[in-house]
Amino acid sequence: MKRKIKHTDKELAEAHVFPSELSASDKKQSENEVTAFRNAQIKKMSENDRSYSRILQLKYTMEEYFKDDTYDNIYTFSYFLKEYIHSINMKSSDFSKVIDLHSTKLSRLLNDREKPNDKILIRLAVHSDNSIPLSYWSCVIEKQNRLELINDKALIKSESKNVKSKLDFSSVIKRRLSIINSKKTVAIRPTWKL
Repeated sequence: MKRKIKHTDKELAEAHVFPSELSASDKKQSENEVTAFRNAQIKKMSENDRSYSRILQLKYTMEEYFKDDTYDNIYTFSYFLKEYIHSINMKSSDFSKVIDLHSTKLSRLLNDREKPNDKILIRLAVHSDNSIPLSYWSCVIEKQNRLELINDKALIKSESKNVKSKLDFSSVIKRRLSIINSKKTVAIRPTWKL
């Protein structure tokens, strides 16, 4: 059972933190102190810690992107692969050796001239010690494929010609819109019997 704790006005006032208005010079000094503290913390980190932090940052960027409903031409598989290689401070030639991938193949992946197969995605997940799981790499590819399909107007036009007849819902849509616009409610009753 919860107890109601009564506080005095003085205790309540002391419990609140009020924003302070800093002068421009005080604000600048505060920012410099935070920057100096942050840089000191980074210097204390090992290279492995810094790489792990960069990989986690990349992982969260990937997650944010593939969970978002919008598409962005910048965030391709090649973009995330370049960022991954950069995060671990490796040259692409060294990285291709580490994951046993021909340097030409890696170059084609980095320049968006070729799509990765499942084996490459698995190698990336294994290489990151599953810090960036296979599902993340796969989701990036799927989203890129959807974007390419949506933007392939020539394919859509040519495949539309193969459809002999299509469903026509224009009258249904017009009727429903008129109902919504007139703010009438329609009760829909099932026609089947139990």
